[in-house]
Amino acid sequence: MKRNMATIMVLMLAVLTLFGCSSSKSTSDDGVHIGILQYVEHQSLTAARKGFVDELEKEGYIDGDNIVIDYENAQGDQSNLQTISTNLIANNDLVLGIATPAAQTLANLSTDVPVLFTAVTDPVSAKLVDSMKNPGGIATGTSDMSPISKQVELLQKVMPNVTKVGIMYTTNERNSEVQVEEAKEAFAKAGIEAITKGISSTNDVQDTAKSLMSQTEVLFIPTDNMIVSAISLITELSKETKIPVVGGSADVVEQGVLFTYGANYEALGRQTAKLAIRILEGEDVSDVAAEYPETLNVVTNDEMAETLGIDLSSIENDTTESSSDTTETSTSASSSTTKTSSSSTSTQTSDSSSTNGWLDIVLSAISQGLLWSIMAIGVFITFRILDIADLSAEGSFPLGAASTAIMIVNGINPLIATIGGFVAGMVAGAVSGFMHTKMKIPALLTGIITLTALYSINLLVLGSANVSLAGQETLVTLMTSALNLSKLYAVILIGVIFVALVIILLVVLLNTQVGLALRATGDNIAMGEANGIKVDRMKILGYMISNGLIALAGSLLAQNNGYADMNMGTGTIVNGLASIILAEVIVKYLPLGKRLWSIVLGSILYRLVLVIILAMNVDAQMLKLASAILLALILYVPEIRNKLHIKPSKTLTPGGKD
Repeated sequence: MKRNMATIMVLMLAVLTLFGCSSSKSTSDDGVHIGILQYVEHQSLTAARKGFVDELEKEGYIDGDNIVIDYENAQGDQSNLQTISTNLIANNDLVLGIATPAAQTLANLSTDVPVLFTAVTDPVSAKLVDSMKNPGGIATGTSDMSPISKQVELLQKVMPNVTKVGIMYTTNERNSEVQVEEAKEAFAKAGIEAITKGISSTNDVQDTAKSLMSQTEVLFIPTDNMIVSAISLITELSKETKIPVVGGSADVVEQGVLFTYGANYEALGRQTAKLAIRILEGEDVSDVAAEYPETLNVVTNDEMAETLGIDLSSIENDTTESSSDTTETSTSASSSTTKTSSSSTSTQTSDSSSTNGWLDIVLSAISQGLLWSIMAIGVFITFRILDIADLSAEGSFPLGAASTAIMIVNGINPLIATIGGFVAGMVAGAVSGFMHTKMKIPALLTGIITLTALYSINLLVLGSANVSLAGQETLVTLMTSALNLSKLYAVILIGVIFVALVIILLVVLLNTQVGLALRATGDNIAMGEANGIKVDRMKILGYMISNGLIALAGSLLAQNNGYADMNMGTGTIVNGLASIILAEVIVKYLPLGKRLWSIVLGSILYRLVLVIILAMNVDAQMLKLASAILLALILYVPEIRNKLHIKPSKTLTPGGKD
């Protein structure tokens, strides 16, 4: 037996060695090998990649003819970056990293393979080059940084009386941080007050944008991958509040941003390809200066200008002198002006929406709380009734969003699509339940396995990292048109209807023979088995109901936000648990139906806590800490009650008893 094992191992090593030799980089038979690593699926980054490949082909470097292009996409996963980068460096003569994380990983791993980068805002700060003129290392490429001071100048031409600007950015994107620092300096120099707030996931966008719009006259956004993923939601809020959104990359203007001054990413990719050709023709990478964009566009949206009542004529013919020099302090630019749509109108409207700003924010928190409460009830099924810690929520939530979004985009009725999202979640729950009960995998590991698998499944369903529902018929648009309601009140109505429906059905189900068996399984599994209950079946049923409700919440939130995004599931389990625990802290001694309604209350209160934190203008980096402290104080209430000898009549039990 040992000899057989040894023989098999030797054969495996031989095969791996032959495979490694056959896949090693070569420039002989099939030409030069070029590896491309794109950090995440994103319109601007994809345009840069297209421009790079097209320019190479234009210059005679044709994929499949005299070069071989190996394209990989990390889908935003840092662990994927390491693995993919190692493989690309091992099998290519030149590698291109699109966006900062991809470029950094390639540059950190490469010792002799030249590294190109593009769509990197600050290559020096990212430690990719020593300086733009003298890279001094293994990497060079192009930055997508556009002068923020020019954005401020254009804003003052369009809105000469502006005094307060909001800035929203993603706190874990270095590119955004660099732009925000420059923006704060530029606005301060122009005598404009800037209020800055950060987000950590797309789930934070609505509340943060609404908070900023209630306090400022303009919302400025940097070139930010996460914000671009949710741009349709931001521009819808812009229409509702009459607060213009400016900045970002050129491609977001057609989605409702008023104007921007930024890089043309396809042109940036072509510019990067020219650097690649210099390296392929023998120039040392350390001698090839990194470059700023050669093409910067003033891009305006006249349709949005008409909606907001803003005159853009003062910037439509704005130009910048071209320069052939590439330096660290100036950008070489041939500026052009592009229009997304026709017609422009007259004067700027006043900030009449500021009066009801706080009311809108509170109502927004209520609408979000109602939708999120369905997810919290789903978490309650496994966490409290079955007494199982199921982590698959962070995969089931975007699964519901993805399934519904793709069905709506393909013309399916939004109600049927919403039910489809719920069913997709139930299927995911059935898989989790099977692994836990039949394969005897611990609950925590089951959740981790499921959410890991669902990442790829969600991407497969969506086809990209983000699918917009702009212009599509959703439950929200149906409700607004049918009842002539504003979007905010329509979402609240949808939330109330679905929450009531979910609670009524759950109360009925959990008081049937099957429901009582499910609750008994969570209370005492040994006693349940002794009484003839098929506990494995009950657990699978619980998993299915739980994940179905979580996916339903994702489906509804996707229709509310106007997009489905791969990152939507981040932090969902925390939101669910916080809602449940807040409810248990505040109210006691409740039967099942009222207990479920208390979770809805807890969910709304949790969203209101976040709104309060946002209203306190906490530093962006401290937002999560402030939220945690405030929640900790709220959760400290039971201990205070005990110390003051205020004893409740009855406490809520983990098993789900009434």
